[in-house]
Amino acid sequence: MKLRTVIYSLLLATLCMGCGGSLSMRQLEQLEARINDAPDSALAVLTATDMPRWGEARALYALLTVQAQDKSYIDVADDSLIRVATRYYDRKGLPLRRLQAFYYHGRVYANAGLRHEAMTAYTRAEEFVDEVDASYPVGLLYLQMGVLYGTEYDYPQALEYMEKALFHYERANKERLQYIAKRNIGQFYLNMFQFSQADSLLNEVLAWSEAHNDSYIINSTLNQLLCLYDATADIVSLDYLLGKYPIETVLRSAATYGIIAHHYALKGNRVASEEALAQAWQMSTTPEDTAKLWHKSYQVYKALGAPHAALRNHEQLLTHQDSVVRITLQQPLIASQRDHYETRLKVEELRNQQQRFLMRGAAVIILMVAVVLGIYIRHCFRHKQEELNEYMELAEDLRHTLYNKEESIGRISQELQLSHAQIDELRERVDTHEGSVAHMQTQITELFGTYSRLLNNLSETYYENQGSKSAIFKQLDKEIKRICEGNMITELEAILNTNLDNIMARLRAELPHLKEKDYTFLTYLYAHFSGKTIATFMRLERNHIYQIKYRLRDEIKASDAPSKDFFLDSMP
Repeated sequence: MKLRTVIYSLLLATLCMGCGGSLSMRQLEQLEARINDAPDSALAVLTATDMPRWGEARALYALLTVQAQDKSYIDVADDSLIRVATRYYDRKGLPLRRLQAFYYHGRVYANAGLRHEAMTAYTRAEEFVDEVDASYPVGLLYLQMGVLYGTEYDYPQALEYMEKALFHYERANKERLQYIAKRNIGQFYLNMFQFSQADSLLNEVLAWSEAHNDSYIINSTLNQLLCLYDATADIVSLDYLLGKYPIETVLRSAATYGIIAHHYALKGNRVASEEALAQAWQMSTTPEDTAKLWHKSYQVYKALGAPHAALRNHEQLLTHQDSVVRITLQQPLIASQRDHYETRLKVEELRNQQQRFLMRGAAVIILMVAVVLGIYIRHCFRHKQEELNEYMELAEDLRHTLYNKEESIGRISQELQLSHAQIDELRERVDTHEGSVAHMQTQITELFGTYSRLLNNLSETYYENQGSKSAIFKQLDKEIKRICEGNMITELEAILNTNLDNIMARLRAELPHLKEKDYTFLTYLYAHFSGKTIATFMRLERNHIYQIKYRLRDEIKASDAPSKDFFLDSMP
């Protein structure tokens, strides 16, 4: 065992050699894995480094430090360090670390004499037992809970938790702790006056401790057996124990000397009895010791045949018991406090559930409001977009009107400045141009059939009502697809070339970078189709028509095409 401790000490020293500052989470986890085998070495490493500043590393550092101190038999009564761990592990972390954090907080409270606070911490740790797959720490928890209940004289509860501790120590294969638990169970049986069970268990523990030369368990078990044989007035067993184990080897306490005094009184040795009784009174330090010695003095003088002295000691015992019972009754019962703590936890859980329900309800309401608001904003946006499209179309119509008026004014001004001959020449050219345009419109009419105007009007009607599912719109959609997918656009382009000075051929030659869709758009535009009809033929949004037209106008204007003025002037 010592060799293994040395090896672990060397490993821990190597772990932190040159680390400086604070330990990383990985280093703390390595310390955690070895702390049970070398707690003193782990404590040396932890105290030689700084506490991490935040996160679980800080909480784990605090937990391991208090754990190493406890395993190194350093009774810490200040909970400022372990509180760092319990604050973090109160609501998160591995179940084992959460259990250990509250367990060692309970140990610190117990060291400070705060037994009720200790039980509260142990009860909190017990919540994680079902989530922990490690019997050793669970056994430690149940052992301390059993001891605490025994301190409060609640022996049935103490016995229940000590048996749980024994079960988990057997699962963890912790032999020495098993016999410590058995010794405590024997003590509880003794306090409950179940002498046969106590006798069997305590003698079993004494035999094991002698075989393993465990002086601590030997001495504590001997004291329990002395109490047992004194309570049953078993002089033979007392003679055997006191003969085999001299008083110097047994735990020297007021209770032990009281038992020895009673033993001598039973044997009729008044001098030895009174000497042992005086030694017991000198070692008395607690109210419990005082009560036991008044009772033992009563037994001693009764056995020695001194009834008056026995009566006086009995009266002193009753007076002392009254004061002790009064003080005890004024203290809160630990079992009631535990029930109160569990009830408070349930109330807090119900409150948390109610808060979560309210938060979820509020989230649903907020989501519904957001959805409704989103739908309303979308509706408003679509309505504004439709208004914008109408305004753009109106602006385009106005622009066309102003453009035509400006052209008319320009033509009038020019006509006023021209001579009659020029006027005649212009009239001739206008007639020619009008003839060409009329001829072009005739050809377009022939191309699209005698119902060209109807088709144009129906296209505009279709564009405005394309969401309708009536049969006429379905049939019109089919006809429009047939027109657009056939050779109509090629023939229409040829008509434009014939009547508008080869405009499309020149456009393709001088602006080759344009896309085919741009040529198609310009073909429809130069053929004087309306914007709605073009949008229907090319499956475009209405506002896109004007955007495309302005874009193509700007591209033509910015180009180096020789005929760009002709292209721009020919646009309707």
